[in-house]
Amino acid sequence: MTRALSTAALIVSSCALLACGWTAWRQHQLESPQRVLNARGLVISDAHGQARLILGAPVPDPTSAGNPLPPRAAPLSGLVLLGPDGSERGGYGTTDTGGEALLTLDDATSSTEVFKVVANPDRGATLMVKHQNNTGAMLTSWQGLPELMFIDDGGRTHYVKPGAQAAP
Repeated sequence: MTRALSTAALIVSSCALLACGWTAWRQHQLESPQRVLNARGLVISDAHGQARLILGAPVPDPTSAGNPLPPRAAPLSGLVLLGPDGSERGGYGTTDTGGEALLTLDDATSSTEVFKVVANPDRGATLMVKHQNNTGAMLTSWQGLPELMFIDDGGRTHYVKPGAQAAP
């Protein structure tokens, strides 16, 4: 009987050692700097529980102070920055249709993109700077030539194109 008890103790001890070894190996894998996380999204919240940064594929449609705004023109995958009230304040991402890359900064109400850069694989790039009163400027190569457009507070547009007279 002593031999059976010794054999049982040896088997249980071996199983315990194997379990400990496997657990240590898994823990090492989880803490490895080469570890890769796979996820469709990540939300980073502030100390008050308010979402402040969204990383997603795709990201949700924009909101202003928790209220939904019109949906995005196309699904966007990337990074969205949110203000302390949950309003979208900007982002960086790529569209699922059209292949565009975008970088935007929005006003505090999410109603105006005050800074926007769009890179389109077929149509060049555009930089827009806008004020909430709708004045602004746009530099683009959208039509194959460089253009500079100014919008005054009356809504009038003034263009500068190669071969054209300068804007007033």
